[in-house]
Parts: sequence; structure tokens; C-alpha cells
Amino acid sequence: MAAVIAWLSLALATTGTLLSSTWLMVIGFLLCPVVFLLPNHRRSTTALIAAALVLSGFSLLLQESLNKPQWLDQTLSESVIETVEFEVLNKPKSLSTGFNGQRNMGVAIRLVKWSKSESRVAARGFLIYQSEVELIRGATYEGELSFQESEFSTRDLFSAKPTGDITLKNEPNDTAHFFNALRQNYISQLSGVTPDSKTLVAGLAIGDVSALSPELSEKMRTVSLTHLVAVSGSNCAIVIGLVYLVAVRIGFGRLGRTVISLGGLVAYVLLVGPDPSVLRAGVMAAAVILAVALGRRSWSLNALAVATLVLLIADPWLAVEFGFGLSVLATAGILLLAPAIALKLQARMPRLLALGLAVTIAAQIMCLPLLIQLQPGLATYSVIANLLAGPVVAPVTVLGILGVVLTPIIPSLVGPISWVASFGGFWITVVAETFAQFPAAVFPWVTGFIATVVSVLVVLSCIAWLRAKPELLRQTGLMFLVVVGVSTLSVPAAGSVLPKSWPLPNWTTVACDVGQGDGFVIRSESRVMVVDVGREAAPIDNCLKELGIKTIDLLVLTHFDFDHVGGLEGALKSRTVTTAIVSGFPDDRPATKASFALLEDKQAEVLIANPKISGSLGEFSWQVLAPSLEATEAEDSNDASVILAILGPEYDLLMLGDLGARGQERISKQAKRIFDARQVPLVLKVSHHGSNDQNSELNLSLQPELALVSVGKENGYGHPGANALSLFRQAGSVILRTDEMGSIAISVDQNTIRFAGSGER
Repeated sequence: MAAVIAWLSLALATTGTLLSSTWLMVIGFLLCPVVFLLPNHRRSTTALIAAALVLSGFSLLLQESLNKPQWLDQTLSESVIETVEFEVLNKPKSLSTGFNGQRNMGVAIRLVKWSKSESRVAARGFLIYQSEVELIRGATYEGELSFQESEFSTRDLFSAKPTGDITLKNEPNDTAHFFNALRQNYISQLSGVTPDSKTLVAGLAIGDVSALSPELSEKMRTVSLTHLVAVSGSNCAIVIGLVYLVAVRIGFGRLGRTVISLGGLVAYVLLVGPDPSVLRAGVMAAAVILAVALGRRSWSLNALAVATLVLLIADPWLAVEFGFGLSVLATAGILLLAPAIALKLQARMPRLLALGLAVTIAAQIMCLPLLIQLQPGLATYSVIANLLAGPVVAPVTVLGILGVVLTPIIPSLVGPISWVASFGGFWITVVAETFAQFPAAVFPWVTGFIATVVSVLVVLSCIAWLRAKPELLRQTGLMFLVVVGVSTLSVPAAGSVLPKSWPLPNWTTVACDVGQGDGFVIRSESRVMVVDVGREAAPIDNCLKELGIKTIDLLVLTHFDFDHVGGLEGALKSRTVTTAIVSGFPDDRPATKASFALLEDKQAEVLIANPKISGSLGEFSWQVLAPSLEATEAEDSNDASVILAILGPEYDLLMLGDLGARGQERISKQAKRIFDARQVPLVLKVSHHGSNDQNSELNLSLQPELALVSVGKENGYGHPGANALSLFRQAGSVILRTDEMGSIAISVDQNTIRFAGSGER
């Protein structure tokens, strides 16, 4: 029943944060009279739920009024720039890496002072800045910020970016300063067999993975190992255990051990920071400590329910934090399902192996409704990867926390201890890298609302099968699981394990089917480039959703014809954009103005294309070949298309936009010089949807292995033209058309280029 309370409260609190605080209180008050109509054994549970909802609603209403002053909300209806003082509320987190090499960071802040006014304000928002600025949790800063309405969370009133220097006004209070210094000193003393293994020691001990390479971070996410470096109940249990042993050794009684254990827990939470999973784990651990001290039975589900309710009442916005939800659900899964799963497995394998598998499987099952929102499919190897990585987690965590304790006492020992612990971190990197490169590392599943419904039913069916007492309910749960399992393996979505599938597991380039227009996605080492966005918002948005794209590191709008930029709003929907490159051709059409307005709203850095611009995207390097800065050589907007040469270790790309034959002739010498020296296949984005206006000399010389034609069915323009198709057949190219194949994905497997269309699912 405790778990039911926690689940129901979590769901209703989520509804409240997304809709209105009034809903929580109304539902809570409506439940009050119901309490007296229920049998006695049901009244306490219903009364608890009603009280929790009312208190959460009141808390949410209070926080909204405190963090969103009406006068400031009206001021931010238009973009403003003001000099303000603000307090940093939590640890800054890396958002993405810009092409200037600087990381874009994000952090929650609270305004303290607005402009030169003496009056104080209290408004919460989100600050985006570059890593060259060092911000400390708990400190107060002053600087000129550019404000806009929040685009990240309805909890925040605004999002902001610095327009000048940021200066420190006040250090954190003594307590925060002590823990910040301890944390910084500890990290500076770490050593390891590799940089990533050293960072994993810090991640397992105190949850700091700021120095983890994006490549390893993406691989850990692919095989569901990211939770290892999110401080949770296991970390708190280790801390409490160590403190408790010390207290026993010193000779403290029950009260002394309780006080010392709670003190150690509070210190650890302050050191790590008030992240959602840390708060849940800390409150749950405190509930267990107090239950033991009072001589009551330590039922973990009760502790989980108490922790969930207390935190949602204190901070209802935790309900929409993925970290908090995953933490609660994983803990509930381990407590509810792991024992029953272990009993079933013990009949077929050793007890220790059965226990390890049971814990991993139980957590994965219960977290499924949220995991399916974070990645477009199921992590195929997550269970075995977690089973292999699991044994080193506790030793690395213990050694890491020991290093934290020794940092202010004997700092010289931190390096050797962390170096030994890093062997465990290195093993985790080996597991992540090995399984992430296996075929079909992400197994496709249903997406969207259907995925949410099915995944919730899967969880309920597992609970019914494993824990329900009525035989009919158990059999019903098992039957539903069998149906879902058979459907997953037999429906066309499972075809990604076959040679022709969508999307390919390790895709690096996708031509999105946006109809009569262009929309391309290039991905390498978790970094993403999007080239053009089609005519309408829905097709490019759906394509990016299916590919799991939430951050666009580089957006290239080749020119401002509507079939290349009309879908920009869809591409930017719920996504961040770091840098955009656009053509400098003078163009005052409505689509141009609308595109610049949308990019400004997203606070993207906009660069005007010219041949001096180049950069990297993971393993790819790219360079603008044309046009010039003001595109004076171009006859029209098509002729001023941004042309990109993208060079990779396994194949190259040439993106020609809508460049006609004359423009292709202008870049032919440069293109030949670049690609003739290359020893890898070339993928050519055929210009202008396959129109006949192609330069035969250039295309025959390049001899692309694949010729991508982004074109709409029955488009009325005669695209692709017969002459163009004949030209690429003569060049020996495999012609891939979105009107025939749908969206087209390209990957490389064992030095062989593979491709598949979404229409072939």
C-alpha cells in the first residue's frame, strides 16, 4: 500500500505541476468526505493521500507566487537586458559544446536584485553561459543578463544569457563554502588509469561527472549505465554504514549512533548537492534511521513512501524531474519485484547471480515508462551490462568516499586511493564501450503516447504476475506480458536487427522524409548537425523525435526558400540549438525574417556562411565551400545555397543545397581537390531535389557511391529529372530517393556503408 500511495502521489503531483496548483487542492478536498464513507482499514490511507495533495497544492501555489512576481512576468513579455544580482542554486551542468571549443553550461538561479533598484526580488530562472565563466553553488554574482521568457521549465520564470562580464558579489555561506571547497579539493587530488576512469570515481562517490567525455557519456546512456553515477540510496547506505561503524567503535549508544548517522547523512547530501535523486535517497535513509532508532520495523516501502510524500509536499516540481522519478521507481522496483524475481531465477542459476539479475531486471521494469521517454527504444544489453558493471560499484564508491574523508586530513593519500579505485571505473568504461558498439544496441519499440500506455501496463502486469495472490490476476498479467513480448519480436519495428531496417542502430546520416524539401541530420559521438528543415513543422519534428534528437549542436539553413526553412519551428520545438549558419545572400522574404526571429528566440549563435568557416562534429570535420560572406557571386537564393564538405573516417558528405549547374562549376575545382585526395566513399546530397540543372563534369568526376535525393511524391516539378537520374547512374551511384524509401538512414558496419528507408520497416 505504501508504494501505491507513492505512485499515486507522484502521478497527481505531476498533473498539478503541469496544470495548476488548484487541481491538487481541489482533488485533495474532494477526497476528504470520501474518507468517512470508507471502511476503517481504508480511511487512513485515503486521508493520507488527501492531506498530501492539499499540502502539495498549497506548497506549489506558495512557490509560484514567490518565484514568479507578476510585475517581472509582465516585464519579460519582451526580451530585456538588465544588470542584476543573482544567486546560483545548484551545480552547473554541461548542456553542449560549441564549435569554439567552449562548453555551454546551464544552472538554476534566483534573482536577488533588479538593476540599480534597492528593492529585492525573488524570481527563479535558468542561466545559460559558457564554461570560461566559473559559477559556484550558493554564491551571489552581478552582471548584465539578456532575459527571455522561460523555454526550459514551467517552474522557471525566465531564461537568461550574460551579455558581459559576471563578477562575484558574495561568497557562499560558511557551510556551503566548506563543502564546495572540500568537493573541489577532492576532485583536484584524484588520479586514475585513464581520465574517464578517474571521473567515474568522482561520479560514483559524489555524483560529479562534469569531466566525463561526451563519447563515454553517450555510450553509458545507450546501455543504461548512466544511473551508476547518479548518487542514490546505495551511496547513502554506504555513508550511513561507514559512519555507523565508526560510532559503534567509539562506543556511542543508540541515541548517539542515530544523531551521528543523521549528521553524516546531512553532510553527504550537502557535499553532493540537492539533486532530485539525492534528496529522495537522503530523506528515505533518514526515515529508515529514525524507524530503527524508535524500535519500529524498518519496512523499506514505508520509508520510500514517506520520502516521496515529504519531498513532493516540500517541492512539488520534483514530480516532473526525470531524475527523481527514475530514483523512486527504481527503488520501488527493487523492493517490490526483486525478491520474487530472484526466487524464480534461483531454480536455474546460483543464488548470487540470481540476486544480481533480479535487482537489475526489477529496476529496469519499474523505470520503463520513464526510460522510454528518454530514448527511442529499449537498451538491448542493459541487463547484462549492469550485471557486469555492478560488482565494482560498491568498492569504487567506498574508496571514493574514503578519499573524500581524507581530503582535509591527509590529502596525499587521495591520489593513490582513487588510482586503485579507478580500475573499477575503467572496467565500467570497458563494459559501456563494448556493448554500445554491438549491433542493435537500442532495440526499437513503440513511441509516443502508445509507448507510455503499454509500458505502464507492462509494469502493472509484472506486479500482478509476481506478487498478486489471486491466480486469475497472476495469469492475466503473464498473458499480457507474453502478448507484448511476442508483438515486440514479430512486428515490423523489430526489423532493425535485419539488414534493411529503420532506423539503423548506429546511423550517422539521415535524410528525413519532409516531402518536397530538404531535411538532413548528421550525428557523430553524440553531437548533431541538422541541414535544412523542410517546408512544414510536423515532418521534421517527427523525424527528429524518432531519432531521439533533443539538442542540435549546429543548424545549417542553406537558403531561405520555404521548402528548406518552413519547418524550422518544428525542428526547434522542445530542442536547444547552439550555433546556426545561414547564407548571407540579401533576402527580405517573410521566411527569412521568421527564421531569424525563431533563432533569436532560441538564443542561438548565428553565423553568416563563408569559406573561412569550418569546424568539427565528433569524428567528422566540416568546411563551408560557398557562398562568400555577402554571396555577391550568386544570381538568386538557390545559387547562394550554403555548400558543405563533411569529411569522416568512413565516408564523406557533400551537401549541395539547391545549387545549380553554374554554381556547381564555381566550386568544382575546390570540391575535386578535397575529395580526389580522399580514400573513403562519398555520399552526395543531390542538388535541388534532383532537378536536371546539374553540372555533369563535377558529378561524374566525384563518382559518389550514394546519391541522396530529397524529393516529394508527385511534386509537380518533375523532380527528380530523367537527365539527372541518368547522370548519376552513369557515375555509378546508388540513387536513394525519399519519395520511394521514406526517411533514409546511413551507417557503416565493418567498413561497409549500409542504408535503410523508413518505408521498408
